Amino acid sequence: MLENSDDIVSEAALIAALEASGGVGFWMWDIVTDDARADPVTALLFNISPARSRAGVSLSEILKAVYHADQGHISQVILDCVQSGGSYTAEYRVCSPEGRLRWVFTRGHFYLDELGRPLSGRGVVVEISDSKSAGTAFATRDGSTIEDALNKTADLCLSLHNAVSDLGDTRIVALTETLLLEIGRQLADRQRSPSNPSMH
Repeated sequence: MLENSDDIVSEAALIAALEASGGVGFWMWDIVTDDARADPVTALLFNISPARSRAGVSLSEILKAVYHADQGHISQVILDCVQSGGSYTAEYRVCSPEGRLRWVFTRGHFYLDELGRPLSGRGVVVEISDSKSAGTAFATRDGSTIEDALNKTADLCLSLHNAVSDLGDTRIVALTETLLLEIGRQLADRQRSPSNPSMH
């Protein structure tokens, strides 16, 4: 059976998507149905074609792209955050089908339903390979209070995107995604900054 060209993940497609987006993408995950979707940049970074991402994939499929040396710790922190809700910040490597490693910075927020059960998640992904060719992967859950203005804004925007998604108004959802991507770009600029205040 011939492989559908929409299902092919290529280095050229990823590079084009990274250049068009400034290396910033976003994702959302319906935890109840294990249905994750992402924009083309995030999908391609995690070795999933944009067409398949639009249809929805499982979280386990997305995590397959995380470099094996980083996978255990990163997955554990994210899954712990899923169970209790809240935000996390992480830096780790993803591996392309050709074996190329790229560093990504991710910030996500998970939501619980009224009974305290995992419900959904939203997040931004920033490709930071140019500023981080080496180092140690990390993932950390954020505290109950966030003092930093940019991270606080990111959390508020993730919550806004979560809320307006329930409205079903594609125009408002698109506006929140534009805002989310711009916040992601600012997070990316800060991660690429030599002083990197978020790490202090």
